Amino acid sequence: MKIALVHYAYPPVIGGVEFVMEQQAALFARRGHAVKIIAGRAESTVDGISVEEIAELSPGHPRNVQAQAEIAGTGPAPAYVELKAELKTRLGEVLADCQVVLVHNMMTMHFNLAASAALAELAAEGVLDGRFVNWVHDIAAIDENYDLGEFLGREPWSLLAGAPECFEHAAISKKRQQQYCELTGLGAGACPVVPNGVRYIRLLKLTDPVRKLCRKYGVLYQDIVMLQPTRILRRKNIEFGIRVLAELKRAGQKVIYLVTGAPDVHNPATRDYGLELRELACELGVDHEFHFLSEEFEISDEDLVSIYNASDLLFLPSRQEGFGLPLLEAAVFRIPVFCARVEPMCSILEHNVNLFDLAEEPGVVARRVVATLDQDSGYRARKEVIKKYSWERLFDERIKPLFLE
Repeated sequence: MKIALVHYAYPPVIGGVEFVMEQQAALFARRGHAVKIIAGRAESTVDGISVEEIAELSPGHPRNVQAQAEIAGTGPAPAYVELKAELKTRLGEVLADCQVVLVHNMMTMHFNLAASAALAELAAEGVLDGRFVNWVHDIAAIDENYDLGEFLGREPWSLLAGAPECFEHAAISKKRQQQYCELTGLGAGACPVVPNGVRYIRLLKLTDPVRKLCRKYGVLYQDIVMLQPTRILRRKNIEFGIRVLAELKRAGQKVIYLVTGAPDVHNPATRDYGLELRELACELGVDHEFHFLSEEFEISDEDLVSIYNASDLLFLPSRQEGFGLPLLEAAVFRIPVFCARVEPMCSILEHNVNLFDLAEEPGVVARRVVATLDQDSGYRARKEVIKKYSWERLFDERIKPLFLE
């Protein structure tokens, strides 16, 4: 499917709407759609995204400035009429091969009414096969900063006070939905809420290998991501972590356990231990949740930073340690630590460290993990953002079923 996104501008122009469009465009392209950006100023080097610049869409274009000045008066508006006709022709040409046309903010804002009217006429006339969607970010007609009341009773300004014919609608928040429906008389069902999302992988600054790992195993969509940055040695007691993992899964948690080291194929002791851990994970039904990361890729310092960024807690069930440097690293990344009550680890840090005895039942430790995370507002907020506001989730749950099926 070919999807067009239309606005006054697109990155590298800086703006909130522009950034949302950029993220949507990249998302649609990742999902296999051909994407066309139509704007007064736009650039893109992303595969699957093409750009059509129509300079007159820019609010600051001299022809639009003249047209806007004419319609703000009460006399003839030849520049406006001419610009609208030209934009209608040009937009009709570039949209002819698009099945979905997402118009961002142009049907509710007054910065280029010749373009808004041209789009309204193209949709109403039905000469294009594409579905037109009015994506509502802002509403000039009710914004006291613009004070458009004296204009809204006459064309083309009246376009801003009603729902354009043959458009579907989406609002970025419940507030905008309520405002737009009150203004236009639409029912709430005719203007569903599709909030802005976040590209959390970009925000976390994950390296390419870690990004691929996260997508391969759905790491960031897990309820709990346990990290043990350690070599494969028996004193690291990884089997206890596997048993806690199994208890968490049994309790209904979506959980993954990441161990950075991998068994050394040239060292029989670590190889045999690694095989035992694999067998234990299979026996407990968590073989899909337990991973040696060094078997996936060679971990650099930058990768380790990314892995910490993607993790929810540090888990160190070691029977003995010389110091316990990962506790300090975890503190820098603000993730809680769960570690065995052995020296020197139990005296390195005072805060955000949860100690357990190696004689404790794994189920007891698992319950403590869940209880601690449930009380961590930062952890809960992060999970809420990923589950509700990731672009991938928004695409699957709101955008695709509403406008792409």
